[in-house]
Amino acid sequence: MLCTSCQAKLDNGEITAFDIELSKWLLHREKDHPNLENLTLLRATRIEGRLILVVKKKGKELFLAEETLVNELVEKFGEVMVVEGPPKLRRVIQEFIHPASEVGVNSLYLPDGSKESIVMLRGEDRDRIQYSNDELRLIVSAIMGESVLFEYQKDRLRIEEDETPDEFDQRMDEMSQRRSRIR
Repeated sequence: MLCTSCQAKLDNGEITAFDIELSKWLLHREKDHPNLENLTLLRATRIEGRLILVVKKKGKELFLAEETLVNELVEKFGEVMVVEGPPKLRRVIQEFIHPASEVGVNSLYLPDGSKESIVMLRGEDRDRIQYSNDELRLIVSAIMGESVLFEYQKDRLRIEEDETPDEFDQRMDEMSQRRSRIR
């Protein structure tokens, strides 16, 4: 049973049923892992064999210090990623593309009020980033709670030469079609 505040957060979509499920799971392990008492879980998400946890500042070290707990989570959910929050887009991007750096981040505000960010990366950094564009999109979007697309500059130039539309072009077309229907 949830308190009224937590129930309201669940009803508003600020937290999910999985956040509650994982919080209960962690609560049952608090006796064996006293560091959990000082941990504040902001968000928990499962994506393609990964468990992504967003915890309050200084929570990452507390959590990762509990090796047996982390191993249990890896067994149960797959790879565990811990990010300190509240997450800021540029900081999260930098964490996942390090040692590379982004060229720029653009935001699109869609007619339905949602926001989508497009992160441009240098083509020469492709081999330095351990995740594919799709993996970055899934992971960072889950952490941020909004759509985040990743694209390499050289890919953009090649596409413009080939004139083959990609996900970015398709989204831009969709957005312009939505605007024309709204007017």
